[in-house]
Amino acid sequence: MNIIRKHFKKFWYNEQKYFNHQLDEISEALLLDTSEYKRTYRLSNSRPFIRLYHCICTHKLLFIIIMFVSIPMIIYLFLLILSKNQAFIPIQFQQNRYRLLLTVAHPDDECLFFSPTIHVLQKQYHVNLSLLVFSRGNHAGLGYIRAIELFGSCQALNIPKERCISLDLPNIQDNPKVWWSEQQLIPLINQYIDKWSIDILVSFDSKGISGHINHRAVASAVRLLTKNTTTNNNTMIKMSYELKSVSILRKYSSLFDFYLIFISFIPRLLRSLLSYSIPCNLISSPDLSRILLINTPNDYIMSRNAFASHKSQHSWDRYIYLIASRYMFINELIYIDKNFS
Repeated sequence: MNIIRKHFKKFWYNEQKYFNHQLDEISEALLLDTSEYKRTYRLSNSRPFIRLYHCICTHKLLFIIIMFVSIPMIIYLFLLILSKNQAFIPIQFQQNRYRLLLTVAHPDDECLFFSPTIHVLQKQYHVNLSLLVFSRGNHAGLGYIRAIELFGSCQALNIPKERCISLDLPNIQDNPKVWWSEQQLIPLINQYIDKWSIDILVSFDSKGISGHINHRAVASAVRLLTKNTTTNNNTMIKMSYELKSVSILRKYSSLFDFYLIFISFIPRLLRSLLSYSIPCNLISSPDLSRILLINTPNDYIMSRNAFASHKSQHSWDRYIYLIASRYMFINELIYIDKNFS
C-alpha cells in the first residue's frame, strides 16, 4: 500500500510539474504576444507622425517655403478678424459718420495706393468719401482719356461721380520734375472742404510712397493746411492723416509685410484685448495716431477692377505692382499733428 502511495505521489508530482511548465510556456508566449501587440499598436499609431517627420527631413526646403508662405496668410486672416478692433481703428471712426476728402496727384493714385482706405472706411464705418485729383495725368498727352478713365475707377470704388473730381489747371500739371506750389493747392483744398463739408483729410506723406515730386507737393500742402490756422479757415476739419511710405523692399513684399505689421501692432492688440482685466497703461500707452486698414480678398479684386478702368496705364510693371505691392492690401495712416514742426 505504501508502495502504491509512493508511486501515486511521484506520478502526481511529475504531472503537476509538467502542467506548471506548460502553463509557464503558455504565459510566456502570451506575454510575448501582448508586448508585440503593444509595440505594433504603438508603431501603427505613431506611423503618421513618423511619416511626417521623414517627409520634413527629406523635403526641408519645401517645408520651409510652405511655412514661410502660410504664416503671413494666417496673420492676414487673424488681422482681418480683428479689423474692427480699437487697436486698428480709433473709436471716433466707430462712433461718427465722417465726410472724408482724399487728395491725390494723378488719376490711378486712388486705386494703386489708397484702395484699403476707400474700401474699409466706406463699407465698415460708412464714411462719406470724396476724391480730389489735382491733375489729369497729361504728362504723356493723355489727360482727356485719363479723366474719363477716372470715372470708371470711381464707379468701381463706389465713389459718386459728382464727388470724383480731376482738375486741369495750367500751373498744376503732371510733371515729375516740377514742384507744385502749396499756395496754389491749399485754396483748392479749402474750396472742396467747404463744398462737401469735409471732416477728415487723407493724402500722401512727405515721401509720396513712390517719391514722385507731385505726390510730395500734395502732402506738403495738406500738412501746411493742417498746421496753419491762418491758412486753414475751415474749423470743420477734425483730423488729417497721411499714408505711410515704406522701403522699396517692404513696398513690394505683398502679404509678407504682415510679419512686420503684426509685430508693430502687438502692444496695441494686447492693450485692446486685455483692457478689461489688466490696467491698460501697464501694456502700452494710448495711441490713436495710427490706423491700420486691410483689404479683404473681395476688396482686392474690386481694386484691380478699378485699375482696369485706367486702360491707358496698363503695362507689365503695373501688373507686377498689382500682385506684389503691399498697398493693394494694407494702408497704414498716420495722424498729422497740428503742432508738428
